[in-house]
Amino acid sequence: MPKQASGNFDQSKYQNDWNKKNMKRVSADYRSDFVDEFKASCKVLDLSQSEVIRDAMQRTIERAKTVSK
Repeated sequence: MPKQASGNFDQSKYQNDWNKKNMKRVSADYRSDFVDEFKASCKVLDLSQSEVIRDAMQRTIERAKTVSK
């Protein structure tokens, strides 16, 4: 049985508030031809752009952890 809405719970407001507290945006500008080639490559490889970027960010984080301080 699906959950019933109770009271004045606003799912959209809850999600927006959670995103404001827990999420950040990363933005970058690149040449159009480079971006178009990246998008096409992701499609050929059946990968989301976000997945590729997240993987590159994670590899960078892990690499930085191995650097002597």
